[in-house]
Amino acid sequence: MKPNITSLAAILGASALLAACGGGDNTSAKEKKIEEYAAKHGVDADVELDEKGEVKSVTVNNGLGAKVGNNLDLPADFPKDVHVSGDWSVMAISPAPQGGFMLNATTTSSVDDTLSAIREQMAANGWSVENEDQPNAMMNRIGFVKDDRLASFNLINTGAQLNVQLVTMKRPS
Repeated sequence: MKPNITSLAAILGASALLAACGGGDNTSAKEKKIEEYAAKHGVDADVELDEKGEVKSVTVNNGLGAKVGNNLDLPADFPKDVHVSGDWSVMAISPAPQGGFMLNATTTSSVDDTLSAIREQMAANGWSVENEDQPNAMMNRIGFVKDDRLASFNLINTGAQLNVQLVTMKRPS
């Protein structure tokens, strides 16, 4: 059975409910129970609870290694020269086509401050702006190129926070 977005949403909801019972000695048992629930819905997942028993991350074992959670760490092989601010809360990360990554994060920093930091850090790391636009009042996009790689940032202002979508990849041939 192929998982769909409804199944994933149900699993994350069940994860939150089971995790709400708190941490302690039965954390491993709760993780296993959530993983079994996911498997019943066609999703092979590894669940990690934090010391409070709350869901820290869910890794979907779909061959890609997608991971969702809160304040996730970057994978060891994430490109060191691609800017990810320390004030971003990484909510999802997965490998992308062409040997890259897709990352979703949130921040309370302003659009202007975030764009400025992205431009500054990417330039310091040898990246050049390839394109930049604002397709609507709530969204800004900026793309960079370096050697045979691309990095694209989408900033979506929801009012309460700023959602950051980042894609890195090798330039298509």
